[in-house]
Amino acid sequence: MNAQTFFNELNRLIKSTPKPESQIFTSVNCKNCDVVSLSKTLTYCFDTHRSSDSVYLFDCFLNVNCVDGDYNVECEGCYDSVDCFRCFNSAYLQYCGRVNNSYYSAYCNNCTNIFGCAYLNNKSFCLFNRQLTEQQYKEEIKKYQLVQPEKIFPILNELIKKYPKTQSAGEHNVNSPYGNYLYQCKNCYMCFDSANNENCFYGYDTNFCKSCIDTTYAGQNVENSYQIVDSQILNNCNYVVESNNCQDSWYLFSSKGLKNCFGCVGLQYKQYCILNRQFTEEQYKTITKQLIEELSKSSVDWSNLKN
Repeated sequence: MNAQTFFNELNRLIKSTPKPESQIFTSVNCKNCDVVSLSKTLTYCFDTHRSSDSVYLFDCFLNVNCVDGDYNVECEGCYDSVDCFRCFNSAYLQYCGRVNNSYYSAYCNNCTNIFGCAYLNNKSFCLFNRQLTEQQYKEEIKKYQLVQPEKIFPILNELIKKYPKTQSAGEHNVNSPYGNYLYQCKNCYMCFDSANNENCFYGYDTNFCKSCIDTTYAGQNVENSYQIVDSQILNNCNYVVESNNCQDSWYLFSSKGLKNCFGCVGLQYKQYCILNRQFTEEQYKTITKQLIEELSKSSVDWSNLKN
């Protein structure tokens, strides 16, 4: 089998195999969701993992009791917040880390009880960047909590304009200077919206991945893998789309629990399969060795494969 024949047959399988209505893995009571894993009681949530009791989340990880969140990591009790890390009991936050009991704030870190603030670090009881006593803050906040959001945001936006933006956002990273919105990553290069990754390159929206290159929406626990999209719990896999719990496999689409498989679509809990056909272990090793050698020499463009 040459490279062109392999990709033609793989493309045929992709087009002829019904695609699941939604990608929900190991989750309970998740309604109207897609690409969700290890979660519980979610509604209208997408690309969200290890989260619970939340509504309208997108690209979130380890969120609890949150509503209207985008790109939030390890947040609890937050409403209408974007790109936040370990924030608690807060609303209308943008690009904040470890901010608690706060409202209408942006680019703040390690703060508690702030309102309408921007670019503050290690502060408490601040109103529009003005330092108040605890008693003054509590009195003032009662008035502003009755004001409509559309009147608060213009004040905050004017305050944001007074400060230069940092080149990138992140916290607790080691040797990961190139990227943005990275948290607790080590030895990562050109990674974005990611957390707890190690030795990864060119990743977007990935969490708990190790030694991976070119990953997008890799939910968690993906190791030693290349070209992964919307997948999780993989080891030593390449060119994988919307699959999980797979090992030592190549070119997988919408599959689950595969090991030593090559060019498979929609299969579950199989081993030694090529293009959805079952082989013996010896046959599999012989054919895949030839295929990999052929593919490494080939210039066939397989980017038009669609799931």
